[in-house]
Amino acid sequence: MTGPATGARSASRLVAALIGGVIEPPVRGLSFVDPALLPGATAQASPPVALASTCAALRLDFAFVPSWEPWALGAVAALAGEGVSTLWVVPGAVWPALEALGIDEGLRMSLRDPERMTAAMDAALATALECAAAGIAAGAAALVVADDMAGSAGPLLSGGWLGAEAFPRLARIASLAADAGLPALLHCDGDARSLFALARGAGFRGVHGDCGGVTGIESALEAARSARIALVGGIPTSELSDPEGGARTGAKAALFARGGGLLISDDGGLTTSRQVAALITALEVRRRP
Repeated sequence: MTGPATGARSASRLVAALIGGVIEPPVRGLSFVDPALLPGATAQASPPVALASTCAALRLDFAFVPSWEPWALGAVAALAGEGVSTLWVVPGAVWPALEALGIDEGLRMSLRDPERMTAAMDAALATALECAAAGIAAGAAALVVADDMAGSAGPLLSGGWLGAEAFPRLARIASLAADAGLPALLHCDGDARSLFALARGAGFRGVHGDCGGVTGIESALEAARSARIALVGGIPTSELSDPEGGARTGAKAALFARGGGLLISDDGGLTTSRQVAALITALEVRRRP
């Protein structure tokens, strides 16, 4: 069965998992996976069709849809037709501002010329709010704010500065989602554990990212549970070199999900069809062996 009934079911499973519920089988989905790498991708299949057909075949609950892609609105409709929830991705405020100013220059401005940095963030926020409104109108089940504020060593800017300047702005996107009855999630690459509590305080219900790779998943999940926020991920790209690795990491993720607070997906770093094949193996592991 596909369509509205299964779509409502996937949305209810998504919400239950985001508030810490233990869901069987675990909630699973795709994050930033190029539709051209998916099994259903052909010269005749559009990106929305490839994404939706793959999700349907794997019986996934959700898929990220980047709002900036030309096929984004088509993907929302195609996923809805298969009963899959769209997690509509919008840009954040910090990373777009850093890109506009130049990464190094923007980081310096946060200390020496904060007004220029915050003005750039406000411009980025205006774009993000427009994108968010479009996703809500299209029927998204949740919003994801993509803002890379951390690297492998932790946040790019101090937690105090991010708490004072970044998260109050990002909270406006989370508030827009809440007003529409939708949850909001934050995507942030790198070691973002120290930002989990700030994200929760800003109204986000989940965090997605690479969690620092395979060695960081357990500590990231522990930090997320401590901050009372869900973790979306659990399948690091570094473990997806072959189907065997996919099976191992999929089983591990399924085990973690049994404790609640984890929605299983890739970490957003896949670039090859071989990695995608291993991811599919990982996602097919639904329960603890």
